[in-house]
Amino acid sequence: MKSARRRTLAVLGTVAIHGLPLVTFSTCSLGIDVEMPEFEFELTEVEFIDPNQELGDGAPEPEPEPEPIVEPPPEDPPEDPPEGDTDGPEEPEPEPEPKKQFGDKKSRVDKLGPANSNFFMLLNAKKTAGLPYAESIIEIMAALPDFQFVIDGGGFHPLRDFNYLVIASPDIRDVSQTFIAVEYKLTPEEVRAGLDRAAADRDQSIEWEERGGFTMGNPKPTADPESDWDPRWFVFLDDKVAVYVREEFLPSIVDGPDDSKGKTSGNFVANLTKMRRFAAREPKAAMQMQMKDIYASVRMKKTPFTIPDAIEVMAEAAAGPEIVVKMGFLDEPAAEKFEGEWKELLPRFIDDKVPMLMRGMARGLYEQIDLERDDAGVTLRSEFSKTQATLILDQVASISSKMLRRTPEQMEQLRQRRTELWKAREGGKLPPSVALEKLKTPVPEDLVPEPPAASGSAGSPGDTLPPPPSGDGSGPAPGGDAPQPADPAQPADGQPAEDPPKSSIKLAPPT
Repeated sequence: MKSARRRTLAVLGTVAIHGLPLVTFSTCSLGIDVEMPEFEFELTEVEFIDPNQELGDGAPEPEPEPEPIVEPPPEDPPEDPPEGDTDGPEEPEPEPEPKKQFGDKKSRVDKLGPANSNFFMLLNAKKTAGLPYAESIIEIMAALPDFQFVIDGGGFHPLRDFNYLVIASPDIRDVSQTFIAVEYKLTPEEVRAGLDRAAADRDQSIEWEERGGFTMGNPKPTADPESDWDPRWFVFLDDKVAVYVREEFLPSIVDGPDDSKGKTSGNFVANLTKMRRFAAREPKAAMQMQMKDIYASVRMKKTPFTIPDAIEVMAEAAAGPEIVVKMGFLDEPAAEKFEGEWKELLPRFIDDKVPMLMRGMARGLYEQIDLERDDAGVTLRSEFSKTQATLILDQVASISSKMLRRTPEQMEQLRQRRTELWKAREGGKLPPSVALEKLKTPVPEDLVPEPPAASGSAGSPGDTLPPPPSGDGSGPAPGGDAPQPADPAQPADGQPAEDPPKSSIKLAPPT
């Protein structure tokens, strides 16, 4: 027996002889804790004796000849690894990128307005037109003076005749500061005809001229052009884009963009011809809005909540839309303070101030809004049902009309006229000029609320809507009775109560 084999057997035998009692004792559990002494195992080489050789029977057998060494067959060469594999360890698969959320990208609508503006809004009309709450969106804009002048006065449909609408202003309270741009679907001739109608409804006229390859015109009072209080011009650009812009921007529009001058009006007008590219930055958005430098443009009194310095809003074009509100605060402590107010003060405000019938709904809306804070920024995000979206937008429209001193009766008459005209246009098959000729409706009369009797004066600006100058005698007589806003059921003289006049409202220049 070879020495190596003997050693192996000796080791195994020694372990078996010394270790067997330990294994037996440890495996037979009698429930007795016995402290076992430490054992030292001595590995002894044991040589096994051949009994035939020990008894001397016969001569010892010759040792067998060593077995021939058989070389193993050559191993097959390894197969070539597939292309792209390496000899090193496999690299772990990269983690999938997080799914992009609606509103993750920063809006760039501020690139579509003049450099001095702090309010910007882009409405994707072609995505909004088919939404179940599209009329509520129209009602939000319908109280704006420019909407009543350009859209209602021109006979346009705000969501069917345009692809995109842009509104920008350095002072949203001053109508003469407001900048408007549209990408229209109608022919340029039809749009100009609509603007001529809008001007004529205000006793104004537009003299169109060509300047630098652009068609442009300024609505001025027909009787006294020098009394023009609104310095804005209509300008037709390329790619079916038209703007309503202040006169001081005209030279830079004609000269075109100049990067050396920074963000000039020529630069932002060049962006307007790419309006759809800015809308495609967030293709699901029906509306994008930005407000900047709030503290520099608005004087803040004591407010129950911390006010941000910038707000960005995106609303999804869906029946159940997702709405994202991003707020930028002056510093991180201000954002942290707002977060605390949102989580602690706002629930108490709802419980204490909201009427009982609306409290449950307000609580439900609050609880479904997610808040995220990142340094000085706070993001509010939530998905709303169709009913919730309509309710919220209707409330915003009501607030808008009250702020602009429009009565529900005035807003309803404008709504009826839009509906009547769209029906006459056969759902957009006819242009506005053909439908108006088909209707043959006279120029609508004014609805001018009288000043409150208790004041004894004409009232302060904004309290009433003074009648514009009328040279044809079509307006109400100076001594005539006009419907009182406090008593909407009282009809105007000569009009039946059940059939209110379907008319637009002429607005006089603000004082």
